[in-house]
Amino acid sequence: MPRPRGRVTVLIGVILAACAGEAPPPATTSTTRTESFWAVDLVRTLPGAQDDYLASIRANWSNARRIAKARGTVISYRALATQPDSVRGWDVLLMTEYADSASWQDREEIFRAIFESPEFVAVAPARPSDAMRTFEAGDVMLREVISDR
Repeated sequence: MPRPRGRVTVLIGVILAACAGEAPPPATTSTTRTESFWAVDLVRTLPGAQDDYLASIRANWSNARRIAKARGTVISYRALATQPDSVRGWDVLLMTEYADSASWQDREEIFRAIFESPEFVAVAPARPSDAMRTFEAGDVMLREVISDR
């Protein structure tokens, strides 16, 4: 039986479905800045695991993005959480804003190099990430089209 979904989830689902599988469009240059590209993951934490999962992403996911930001490949990153429930389907939203389409395309190599660098110090989570979450939608690229910057 399908899960009922709220308007926000349906809207996000439509956006994600429209973007899934698309190759990122080339970055365009304007007089103010190059458009950015967002990687978005909708995460469902498993029952009772949200606190441990959030501690893990605070320690590791955000540390890797802080390093990538200092290196100029990431502009910003956000992790947003809500109370887990059975209706929404996800309770953690992870967003990483990349400087350009090349950074988005090379993100696996960028983070692999960061994880192997002495600059990154991994913090062992209470349990492995895949034992704490599932992805409702992951590895989706969104191109910024309007910004207040």
